[in-house]
Amino acid sequence: MHPRIEPTGRHGTRMRRVFGVAVASVALTAIGGIAAVAQDEDPVKLGFVYWETKTDAFVQMAHGGQAVGELDPGVEVKIAAPDTGDPSKQAALFVPIAQTQTDGIVLQSLAADPLFRPVKDATDAGIPVVAIDAPPPADAGVGLFVTNDNHALGMQLAEQVLALVPADASGSVIIGSTGVGVPPLDMRAQGMVDKVTELRPDLKIVGPISTMGTTATQAEVYAAWDGLLKNNPDAVAVMAPSAQDATAWGLLAKRAGFDLPSGGFDLEAGNLQAVKEGSVDYVMSPEHWLSGYIATKLLAESAKSGEPLPQGLWNVGGLLVSADNVDDIIARQESPESVTAGMAPLGDEQIANPDQHLVPWP
Repeated sequence: MHPRIEPTGRHGTRMRRVFGVAVASVALTAIGGIAAVAQDEDPVKLGFVYWETKTDAFVQMAHGGQAVGELDPGVEVKIAAPDTGDPSKQAALFVPIAQTQTDGIVLQSLAADPLFRPVKDATDAGIPVVAIDAPPPADAGVGLFVTNDNHALGMQLAEQVLALVPADASGSVIIGSTGVGVPPLDMRAQGMVDKVTELRPDLKIVGPISTMGTTATQAEVYAAWDGLLKNNPDAVAVMAPSAQDATAWGLLAKRAGFDLPSGGFDLEAGNLQAVKEGSVDYVMSPEHWLSGYIATKLLAESAKSGEPLPQGLWNVGGLLVSADNVDDIIARQESPESVTAGMAPLGDEQIANPDQHLVPWP
């Protein structure tokens, strides 16, 4: 069974995986116990501003932040995002959040620099801001960045996929991405390139090449991959750092006989189904829910205790999904409640062991 991939940190330890009904029971019992505690003080007021509301990865991050308030009635979390990714719209949402949620704000933005002024105004006013997923605006007073080592996750995924390619195979490895130019995706893609170059220098790398079409609809991503495979009949493997690609491979397996070693990213329902059906070998989960949960809970704990926030880059790690564990992950992802039950203990364990996850940054 493929293990959770965790940052090794200074102590070289790894977190245990937690799934199943027992975890759900413990978590729900804890929720009930917390809810029964009388709250005499005003709640901690936190904000959570994220990129857009339609992509599963961003929604998972927001759900992680929201769960902190659901588990602790002493914390109020107000979330906000535009329907489509637009930094000017994010800035318009960030400003009123900063006026009311003065104990801290989580920011997830794929184009954060245009938010420099509102973020700097917030931090200058003493409101701590934590960035997740992608870097915050430079020099805006943000000292904690909760994310993944995306380059390492790309390398780890590529190594798994390459193990399925015969040693004497010749041809090309196609790396496609629906987000060429998006920092986390570019880092994952570079990790793939670096690992292919290291382990199989005999193979030609095609890409990273855009698979988004005009607006990255599933039909456009499918068409892009259909064209790439027809134009590269020597392909021996496919990889992608973005979310929609593995779903497209699953559809290609049904419609066009696609059957190549493959590895994608994220826990989109179509990706998990493709792994379950055997048409996709691996998807790597950056565990986006954890990023939102950990960032929000660290803000809440700091506000309650008066202790300063940790500073640096917090690496939440990742999880490799394959045929061995896909049923567990599908069950975990079934509802917001099941995700909280399965993931909150993992987040709490990380928070209890910061030295295993925190490194200097920037």
